[in-house]
Amino acid sequence: MKKLLSLLLCLTFALLCVPSVGEELRVTGKVTEVEKYGHALLDVTIEDFNALGFELGDIVTVKAGTYEGDMPYFNGYYVDRGEYMLRAYPGHTCIAVCINYGKFAETAGIGVGDEVTISLKQKAGALTLQQINNLVYTNDPGDYDSEEAFANFRVVRVGGIAEGKLVRSASPIDNQNNRASYADKLIEAAGVKTVMNMANTPEELEALLASDGATSYYGKLAAGGSVIALGMPVNFASDEFAEGIVKGLVFLSENEPPYLVHCTEGKDRAGFASMLIEMLMGASLEEIVADYLQSYVNYYKIDPEKEADKLDMIAEKNVLEMVRAVAGLSGKESLENVNLADAAESYLLSHGMDEAALVALVEKLR
Repeated sequence: MKKLLSLLLCLTFALLCVPSVGEELRVTGKVTEVEKYGHALLDVTIEDFNALGFELGDIVTVKAGTYEGDMPYFNGYYVDRGEYMLRAYPGHTCIAVCINYGKFAETAGIGVGDEVTISLKQKAGALTLQQINNLVYTNDPGDYDSEEAFANFRVVRVGGIAEGKLVRSASPIDNQNNRASYADKLIEAAGVKTVMNMANTPEELEALLASDGATSYYGKLAAGGSVIALGMPVNFASDEFAEGIVKGLVFLSENEPPYLVHCTEGKDRAGFASMLIEMLMGASLEEIVADYLQSYVNYYKIDPEKEADKLDMIAEKNVLEMVRAVAGLSGKESLENVNLADAAESYLLSHGMDEAALVALVEKLR
């Protein structure tokens, strides 16, 4: 009901969105929802916003609450962690103001019903970045080379991780992207015994199980107490994220492999967890980056040979930033002389994982 009301408000108020008189292109909308990860969803439809003359790749000025600043208008999260952007996400109806891995509504001090004004700052000022990063996937399994690629499923076998001990995938229980049944079948074939669900809270998981997931393989694991639902944020640099990671890995250490790590797409939060486990188990930086980027190859069919530059940029803005966060580095500091296993161990111990649980996890994965 909440989502339906938000959509109706979005469509209704969008009719009132017209540019101001004069040369400046401007529109004012209202916040209809503060999304789960802190983004401010507006009552301005993407279609109407673009019809006014705004285009992906433009730089816009946003005024909202205590915030006023410039940001790019993108259809994906193409800015660095902590940076601002106006979002027109594929498949969504309305635009949203966001901080990548941050909470815009909280930062600006705004909530549902508050006004947000957007004006054009620079035409095509970020168009090159939009064109390079314009990544869109489909939810049709027929568009993919295999069910494994569609479900973003794979066995992780790098460093000291033994064959068949760790797998990752898109969500086998949340079917918003049409992948749940495919992922569920694959994790059953892999013999998964324990699950670290980074996307859903316990309440959300209960609702998903009640709707149509109780009879699935995943549902049977959940019924047996073999699934931990962490409901983690997307900001991997936050204390809340670190606490969730430790809680999840302690749960794995207390249960038996094969382990499944997943979020919704199995790409970023699951990517962090996989990266951290791989670091702990002695994987090289090259192996870690390759595993992370496989999700982008799976979802967006990026050719590693023909589009290596694009993958390098994705790695720099995502998984390498994650590794630096674990290693306690800032900016673009070199990882060349970092002992990745030691860094992962220090990260986990400093965020509350006791040594016995850490040793148990390593032994079960070895």
